[in-house]
Amino acid sequence: MIKSFDPKPFKRFNSLPTYVQDLRVYTLIGIIHDGYRITLGKLTVGDSLSAGNPLTHALFESFTDHGERMSVCRTRVCGCDREFWAVKNAMFEAGVEFENVTSCTNKEMMDALGDWFCETNPEIKSYLLMSQSCH
Repeated sequence: MIKSFDPKPFKRFNSLPTYVQDLRVYTLIGIIHDGYRITLGKLTVGDSLSAGNPLTHALFESFTDHGERMSVCRTRVCGCDREFWAVKNAMFEAGVEFENVTSCTNKEMMDALGDWFCETNPEIKSYLLMSQSCH
């Protein structure tokens, strides 16, 4: 699913607006051979309304395969498959290049990124995807 990842440099933090609700947070943690853990990515997804129309907001925080913070990209989308497109667009803006991919879950996209990190950096032996909801 992930073709490549060329992380864009960090410019500034770009937080979600305070009116975004029902936040879902996914944190991708890489595990190095000796048990050392590094953050590889963080995705925050939430919802809002604009003139009665539902919007999905996505904030993707990218990191290098050494845990260095890189870009923070935010998008919002309305319409069909809005959560998928908001997440994919935020990840794309941060430097993730996708193969042809059909609509899938946030977990599947973050798992694909974890797989990509493991394939491209032999020091990363495995990854964990932690998720939580904040209401």
